[in-house]
Amino acid sequence: MRIARIRALTVLCALALVAGLITVWAIRNDSQLSASSDCEPGAVEIKTAPIPDPSEIEVVVLNGTDRTGLGEQAAAQLEDRGFIVTDVGDTDEKVDEPAVVFFGPAQFAAGVHVHAYFLGGRQEFSLDWDKPITIILGDEFAEVRSTSDARQSFAQSGSIEAPEGTCTVE
Repeated sequence: MRIARIRALTVLCALALVAGLITVWAIRNDSQLSASSDCEPGAVEIKTAPIPDPSEIEVVVLNGTDRTGLGEQAAAQLEDRGFIVTDVGDTDEKVDEPAVVFFGPAQFAAGVHVHAYFLGGRQEFSLDWDKPITIILGDEFAEVRSTSDARQSFAQSGSIEAPEGTCTVE
């Protein structure tokens, strides 16, 4: 019986050693990296998904033209599409495009979504932007695109690319 016990202990030790080696190998070769491990030092983390619903997006609309009431008109159209317009006003800043959408890291996905509603508009992302999403209307502005047109434009644009100085997190 003594030889049988030694043989059994030897097999158990060999199995424990193999299990330990497999565990060490699995931990070292784990492909599930944390979201921030891909970020370069100093990069700002942004969320590119999920795209928020318009009812969750607050915007400020500023009229950068000499046309009276243009900001109110655009604000009403945005509210019809479900956005929350927190402020409407005028600005001295002139833009060449129909509209410029300003946003920062906290509203990245929402800012890209809002931009889709302005055909020919431009988006301006700033790492230092800490205000609500702000839309400045230009002389070429005609109307806010319909929800279906904006969705189509958004879908055709492909995936959202993270701007320089940022990295995406889920």
